[in-house]
Amino acid sequence: MIEQVKGTRNIANDDSAKFLHVKNTFINKFSDYGYKYIQTPLLEYKELFDKSIGESSEIVTKQMYELKDKGGRDLVLRPEGTSSVVRYHAEFNKDNTSKYSYFGSMFRYENPQKNRYREFNQAGAEIVGLIDIYSDFQIINDSLNFINNLLPGTTLKINTIGSIEDREAYVKVLYKYFSKNKEKLSNESLEKIENNTLRILDSNNSEDREIISNAPTINEYINTHSKENFESLLRLLDNSQINYEIDYSLVRGLDYYNDLTFEFHTEESVVVGGGGRYDNLAKILSIGDFYGVGVAFGVERIMNLLSEINISSKYYLLGTNIDNLTKYSKILDENNINYNKPSRVSKENSQFKEAKKLNAEYLINADEDTIKNLITNETEAFDIEVILEH
Repeated sequence: MIEQVKGTRNIANDDSAKFLHVKNTFINKFSDYGYKYIQTPLLEYKELFDKSIGESSEIVTKQMYELKDKGGRDLVLRPEGTSSVVRYHAEFNKDNTSKYSYFGSMFRYENPQKNRYREFNQAGAEIVGLIDIYSDFQIINDSLNFINNLLPGTTLKINTIGSIEDREAYVKVLYKYFSKNKEKLSNESLEKIENNTLRILDSNNSEDREIISNAPTINEYINTHSKENFESLLRLLDNSQINYEIDYSLVRGLDYYNDLTFEFHTEESVVVGGGGRYDNLAKILSIGDFYGVGVAFGVERIMNLLSEINISSKYYLLGTNIDNLTKYSKILDENNINYNKPSRVSKENSQFKEAKKLNAEYLINADEDTIKNLITNETEAFDIEVILEH
């Protein structure tokens, strides 16, 4: 038997209801806020992520799914969404400031575990072009409204990592600190000292907890301008009564981030999303000179925390006579009525059980020309005008 690929997930049954609920909530919420939905290709040139994420990063060196096409071009399955959106903006929309949202699969060759898959879905939003502190505020505010709609009680952790130069200076300090304390680090963190020093701070390994908690924090190395911008953003959050926690250890490891970084933590202490500023990404890619701020949510992480989503169908069409079923289907279709119906012509009792399972409110009986309210058990003669009034 051919089994599914390790690290992938079938989204079916109860999971499919949760998936669609997250997707629809995200797209509708961000659409209402003025973000235009974009769907970029799953395939991108490898160079895009070599430059944006960093050639020495763990994602590029160990986790990307790479292939050569028949023309000899180096391609990858996208490991994240921001770089693709920025590539699109530079190629088709460079002279404008735009707000984008996206939802789709990403791919990373990681060790599969709960909340971590080799194919996973991200819901993201970006503001790209000429941006300011209000752009940062929008991304945070809009994201909080979205995630608290799904997972009430989710909170914001926030930090500033300053300029690229600030971070480079901080990395040197971290490198010295971790090198002096090698014997206290996990094997996984030891592998990151040379090329991915910052990523050690993201370790969830209990062996690293003490050494990370005592590590120097980046706030000691932030330039004055970045500090002032961060304080201005915090004032906006305060004025809007948005609660936050400043976390100086919050340093996102992707090379393109600068200044603002943030994460969303649920009541269960699960990080379900995060983002930040990337004012240098277009320059790193040599595709323009514009700025950006964005957020990405882990869809599976959100799904795993959601309660069961009730699937309901207002109308269920029942019948054992195929001619009657097709006649009523035509009437309902012509009047744009959404309804469910049996997969095949089966026994009436089987269809009734399916209608109850789908939490249908009304049962249209094509054989008896009736419509029954399954909540009150009242039955009356079928009349399309009555349905249209519902």
